[in-house]
Amino acid sequence: MGGPRGSPARPRRLPLLSVLLLPLLGGTQTAIVFIKQPSSQDALQGRRALLRCEVEAPGPVHVYWLLDGAPVQDTERRFAQGSSLSFAAVDRLQDSGTFQCVARDDVTGEEARSANASFNIKWIEAGPVVLKHPASEAEIQPQTQVTLRCHIDGHPRPTYQWFRDGIPLSDGQSNHTVSSKERNLTLRPAGPEHSGLYSCCAHNAFGQACSSQNFTLSIADESFARVVLAPQDVVVARNEEAMFHCQFSAQPPPSLQWLFEDETPITNRSRPPHLRRATVFANGSLLLTQVRPRNAGVYRCIGQGQRGPPIILEATLHLAEIEDMPLFEPRVFTAGSEERVTCLPPKGLPEPSVWWEHAGVRLPTHGRVYQKGHELVLASIAESDAGVYTCHAANLAGQRRQDVNITVASEHLCSEGQGEVEGNTGLGVMDRAFPGTHLRPSRFWALQAWESVHYWESV
Repeated sequence: MGGPRGSPARPRRLPLLSVLLLPLLGGTQTAIVFIKQPSSQDALQGRRALLRCEVEAPGPVHVYWLLDGAPVQDTERRFAQGSSLSFAAVDRLQDSGTFQCVARDDVTGEEARSANASFNIKWIEAGPVVLKHPASEAEIQPQTQVTLRCHIDGHPRPTYQWFRDGIPLSDGQSNHTVSSKERNLTLRPAGPEHSGLYSCCAHNAFGQACSSQNFTLSIADESFARVVLAPQDVVVARNEEAMFHCQFSAQPPPSLQWLFEDETPITNRSRPPHLRRATVFANGSLLLTQVRPRNAGVYRCIGQGQRGPPIILEATLHLAEIEDMPLFEPRVFTAGSEERVTCLPPKGLPEPSVWWEHAGVRLPTHGRVYQKGHELVLASIAESDAGVYTCHAANLAGQRRQDVNITVASEHLCSEGQGEVEGNTGLGVMDRAFPGTHLRPSRFWALQAWESVHYWESV
């Protein structure tokens, strides 16, 4: 067996398989391998999404994510799900950028990174219709260019549709142009026929949205009559003057006509019998002199332009009036108390103003005796406050007045033998008189004894 004696020994050869397994037998480990890598994908704003990542390694590894090179922190909206990254609602602002999955062996320090992945986020967001040109609505004039912009944005770029008063505007019409790239609608030249409510809608792969706020374009036709000055209701006293003002504008100048409520035209050449004192001035004003009750009623001012419907404005002529005031009952108040007397104003047109006077002097709005609204207020009334107070009410039709007689009562003790109640002398009685009044006998109840006694009451 073996070689010839004395010959040198040859080296032993290992099988090929043993050579291949030597690194493993010697303890050398393999690298981290990505079984599934994240890939770029389409996503919808606000919808769910998932970036997948699976790794294989001989030992435990720690997996985390990067967004544009910065670690991704877990939130309720975006969080790790195993080694993958889950999105409860994709956000076009917070999720734009490049994502990477990173696997790290914390023992050996070996680290592996996946391929980059990103979202192609599709979205659409509503916005208002605004005036782009001219700079303000005040600058919009007939025959000028008007440009509106639709502030609906999205990705991919939406397709836009414009509407006027809810009716779609087609691109083929000659009086306007639509730019989907600029999101503009241009009216050139703008005229009265372009007036209306403008809105827009847009759609893309995400969905559809319509303008959140629309734009009302109003371009007046100069041949249409427009109100410059409208007549107002008038209240005048009998035999006084009444004036109504009315003006319209248009190009060419509009016509103007006045009518009384029975449709009777009022002109300087032809006046109805009950309006013989009416005058129409060149500026459109109407003057009525020596107004009578038969002149009261509704007057109509009508403006008519070369084009468009007539404009009819109305105003009413009222005759001032005032009714009589109700009578006051005489009042008896106790000294030291606070008392109020209300003056009910009479019915009238215009509404009468009301004030109180005492001894020919108008009462102030503050003090011990004063006027508050329609009330006469006597605070801590004294005997000197007794007398006649007058309530006045007045308007254009005249003045009305009513007096109220106020008596102030005070208590006095009689000397012994001067007062008598049921034969008992020396009891107190009440003297309700004030200087200068006429007295008459009457009766009242003494509060302490609840007995009937005699006293004198002013008349």
